[in-house]
Order: sequence, then structure tokens, then C-alpha cells
Amino acid sequence: MKFTDLTLADEVISGLNDIRFIEPTPIQEQTIPHVLSGKDMIGVAQTGTGKTGAFVIPLLQRIFESDREGIKTIILTPTRELAQQIDEQIFAIGYHTGITSATVIGGSDFSTQAKALKAGVDIIVATPGRFMDQNKVVNIDLSTVEFLVLDEADRMLDMGFLPDMKKIIDWLPTKRQTLLFSATMPKEIERLASTIMNNPEKVEIARSKPPESVEQRAYFLRSNQKIPLVKQIFDTIQWDSCIIFTSTKKGTDELQRLLKKSGIKAGSIHGDRSQDERNKALNAFKNGESPVIVATNVIARGIDIKDVSMIINYDVPRSTDDYVHRIGRTGRYDKSGIAVTLVTKRDRKSFADIDKIKDNKLRKIELPESFGPKSSFSWDTYTFEDNRTSSKESGSGSTGRTDRKKRSEETPAKKDSNNSGRTKKSTSGDRGKGSKRGDSQKKNGSDTSAKETTSREPRQTQSSNGKESSKKAGRRPSDQSSGQKDSGENKPETRRIRRNIPRIEKATERNRNAPQPSKGIWGLIKSFLPLSRRN
Repeated sequence: MKFTDLTLADEVISGLNDIRFIEPTPIQEQTIPHVLSGKDMIGVAQTGTGKTGAFVIPLLQRIFESDREGIKTIILTPTRELAQQIDEQIFAIGYHTGITSATVIGGSDFSTQAKALKAGVDIIVATPGRFMDQNKVVNIDLSTVEFLVLDEADRMLDMGFLPDMKKIIDWLPTKRQTLLFSATMPKEIERLASTIMNNPEKVEIARSKPPESVEQRAYFLRSNQKIPLVKQIFDTIQWDSCIIFTSTKKGTDELQRLLKKSGIKAGSIHGDRSQDERNKALNAFKNGESPVIVATNVIARGIDIKDVSMIINYDVPRSTDDYVHRIGRTGRYDKSGIAVTLVTKRDRKSFADIDKIKDNKLRKIELPESFGPKSSFSWDTYTFEDNRTSSKESGSGSTGRTDRKKRSEETPAKKDSNNSGRTKKSTSGDRGKGSKRGDSQKKNGSDTSAKETTSREPRQTQSSNGKESSKKAGRRPSDQSSGQKDSGENKPETRRIRRNIPRIEKATERNRNAPQPSKGIWGLIKSFLPLSRRN
């Protein structure tokens, strides 16, 4: 089916040809005939299915055929960016029809919007809050409104706009055509639809799962490993543009600063940014000036950004719908994409629901605790070994959990009797003792076989238990023994020499000679007497 098969005016078809819209998407094919016939309609479909065109195209046709006196259509959206995108599509498709439109959104000049409302444009695309503010000042004439569109209704519900939506609907004529579009249908939206719509037709596109063209990965890690991993991914694979989603506005700004500090050019966008700042950041990302944009869910839905190479969920989405919407920004228009989700311990519960999405191909990868900025990373590696090995093997001086468990069970083929005795003590659970003595001997060069042993076995002197015990005792690990006194040759090296400091001795003597306060009742009485009578 093509748009030319629908009963659309030549002016509308010309606008569709200008932007190369030839064939309608499934939601458009099923929705447009209902809207053209004048019926109320509920459209349930997810982002990326062409919902905007599903109501813009038939409404342009209806308005073009009408007398066009005053405001004809009110379109309510949850975000400024989505409102601007809808307005752009109205302008592009309706270019040859002469239909006018205006956006009424926060962050833009209030007086300019007021002038457009007074002039009586055909279509108003607005966010609920700013529309209510304008109506209080301008007292908009809404008596001529024939069409109402609630776009992304579930998102407006999540953002707390339901009371504002109800007030705006009360201002409109009861005789109108109402269109409601939503990705999901919560009970609150169902109740709202039942009160404001008249026998609506329902078009529901099957709930989509993440497209197969998107390679999905989830990395299980600690919070302080997120930035190193993101930088490693950027340095390892080929990519052109990336959206990084965060859960908070504050987190968005902090992440942008960290990325810039790491040499990655990034913009940011969230609800507290001014409209000018948001426009600049979004345009810089679309134009390729900033290859990375950090954002909250403000651009997760409805915003059409082409050729996004990669999506990174820096924070796990709160719901499966948010997850599908986010990663739906990539892998579009028959292109492949990458979606990476970073999962910490506190996020595992939210991630469990995402992991249960039916027939979804999601690769899960566990990062070792030792992973950091200087760790080796390969995109093709799906399992990582903890790279904290002995100083002879990795030069890091620490031992990984995997290697420690594996190597503690191995027995070197050639060891002298003294070394084998210390190894048995270490592997039997007394790890922080015998090996420390061997380590001090190795420093003095007194035992060459100990060097061979430590090159094949993990160094127990660097274990966390050894460090903690040495800190508590106020000594270095080499100062401790395995229950025996140190040999005479080690004493001069390990014993601390106590020096008397004259200044401290004087202070101590002065305090010793100072009169001490009396105790008991007499001491209490003396404390109230003048200094001259205390003695």
C-alpha cells in the first residue's frame, strides 16, 4: 500500500513526497482511515513505529478540507523536544497546504508564543504546563477546536501531567475528535480514555521486542568501573555517535564532566537545561559536532535521531518499556547498532525484568573486580579473568581471586623442605604468617629458593588479611613473624629506634607538676571558689 492509495489531497501528497514518505508504516496504514472518517481512536504502539505520521497526515487532510477559522487542533506531548519534532513534521508535510502551527513549550519566549495564539494558528503543539500558563494570561479562544491529540499519554502520566491534561480537556468543546497514542495502557489512561472519548477505535501494534539488528550486552560491575569501561569501549570499537542514558539530572551533568575530562567530547540534555541549551546540545549531536550526548529519558521517546551507532544505559532503566524505547534509538532504518547496559548490585532487581523479555538476545558479561583504566579490554571477549596476579607475572603486586584459589591448590615440583613447610601453613588457612617471614628473607637475599616459589605462587604478603593485620599492629608486613622471634640478623632492620624529643619531655614534665583537681564533694566546692581562696 502507498500513500497515493489513500484519499489525500495533492498538496498533502506533495509534502509526503518532499520528505520521501512513500509507503505507510503498519500503524499509519491502520490508523489513517479511521481518523479520516472522523472516529475517535486509540493507538497503542512503541516508539519508532511512525506514530507521529499516523495522526499528523490525516489531521492535515481534515484541516485542509475545513473552513479553518481559529485554532483547529491541540496536540499535547510530554516533552519540549517531542513537541518541536511534531511541529517540524507538520511544517514539512503541510508545506504546500498553507496550514500554520506553533509550539507552546517551556524555555521559549512567552510573548512570542502569546502573539501566535492571538493570531489564531491552525495547530498548537504544546506541553501541558506551559499551555495552562499561556491560557491564564492570553485567555485562548478554544471554541473552534475540533481535534485533540494526546501523544505519549503514558509518559505524560509518569511525569505527573494527568491533572493538567484533565483541566485542558475541560476547556475544549465536547464535540470534537479525540486521538490518544500511547506505548502502554495503564489503568489511569484507560479510565481517562473512557471519560473523554466516544466509542473509540483501537489500533494496537504487537508489542515489539528489541530489534535483532541491535547487539545487546549487559556488563555486571562496580560503580567506579563504569567510566573506565565506557572509555575502553569507545577506544576499542568503531562508532560514530552514542547516546548515554542516565536516571537523574545531576548524574547527567556529572557524567558529561567526567567524559570531557577523559577527552571525550560530549553534550548533555535534561529537564533543568534551558530550551536554548537543549536545542544547541541536540543540534550539535545531530550534526556530528558532539559525537556523544548524555541524557535522561527526555529523548528516549519520540525523538527521531538518525544513524545512532550505540546506546549506553549508564543507569539501568526502571522498566522494560523504557529499556526498549532507549535502545530503539539505534539499529534503525535497516542498520545495525549496539546497546550496552551497565549493571551494579543495586540495579540487579530492575535488570531482572529486562532479562526476562521474551526471545530477547542479551549477552551478560561479568567484569572482574580488578578491572580499571589500565586493564586490557577486547570487545570480542565475553568472559574476563581477574588480572590481579603475582608481581613476577603481572607487575601489579596483587593476586586475583581466581588465580589465588587455583594456584593455592598447586604444589611446585621443586622446593626445599623449609619452603614446603611454609606453603603448607599458607594453604591451610594461616596465609598471613609463614609467607611474610619468607618475604623478609627474600628481601635480604638469604633464600634463593623463596624467589623461585613466589614466581610460581601468589604472594601472600599482599593479601588483604596481611595488610589489615599489619595496619592494626602499626608495623609493616615484614615486621611480623609466624609465632617465633625474629632472627638476630633481621632485628637491626625491623626494630624501631625510639628517640627522646626535648620539647615533648618538657611538656610532659610541666603537666606532671601541674596541680591536680580535687575529687569528690570538696573538688566540686573548690571549683566555685575564687582562685585566690582555693589553696
